[in-house]
Amino acid sequence: MLPRQTVIAGVLTVAVVSAAVWALTGGAGRVGADFAPATSGPDRLVTNEYAHWNPRAPDARRSADWDVTSGSFFIRDGVGWSGPPDWTAPDARSSTRTGSSVFRMNTRRADFRDVRVSLRIRILRFVAAGGRVPAVPTDGVHLMLRRQDQTELYVASLNRRDGLLVIKKKLPGGTENGGAYVALGQVHRPFRLGAWQRFDVRITSSGRSRVTVTVSRNGRALLKAVDGGEHGAPITRPGSIGLRGDNCEFEFASLRAYTLD
Repeated sequence: MLPRQTVIAGVLTVAVVSAAVWALTGGAGRVGADFAPATSGPDRLVTNEYAHWNPRAPDARRSADWDVTSGSFFIRDGVGWSGPPDWTAPDARSSTRTGSSVFRMNTRRADFRDVRVSLRIRILRFVAAGGRVPAVPTDGVHLMLRRQDQTELYVASLNRRDGLLVIKKKLPGGTENGGAYVALGQVHRPFRLGAWQRFDVRITSSGRSRVTVTVSRNGRALLKAVDGGEHGAPITRPGSIGLRGDNCEFEFASLRAYTLD
């Protein structure tokens, strides 16, 4: 029989490890992230819209994790970067132009259903004019969830020019790139340009009739929205996640996705 002190020490060790697992996963019950794309290494172009539209071109920069349908995705100083936003389609290396005034980047994986996505972002500046599309109050950085395609997805607008934090759903059949948005919830939460913020965004389903999205910033819960199907069927199928930027130069880091059991 083991000495009593050894048994107690073992129990304490298990308790400490269990607490660490809970802290690391936000209560998800698993260690580490299911998706954790790296932003380390030298400054470089990771991929851009040229690679999306010219997938077989020998000079295309492709990413195993990301598909950029508009704009350019760089690594700079160990974080993800949109590059200086402009309105011209880039070449293979985004050497003179980025196209990032309209930035769209999605995971190649499309199996994210109930997840917690954590990341840090900061907007360095907004573009006042001269972008691919006019400057509007909704410009900013947005996290896309359960994206089926450009017409069907959820989106959490994390930082907007007008200071609103908004959760929306987009369904097919409208005039905005083939779809129509409906706001599920919003709150006024201004932010400071150049300041890093940590976000945690959760999306979960209750059967096929109810989807809940919650957003926290810097550890504080800010907004919860429930989609009960009042404005079209909830999106309960798994999909991709992604980042959208409009008329702004921004950086992001520490993006992680954790499956929620």
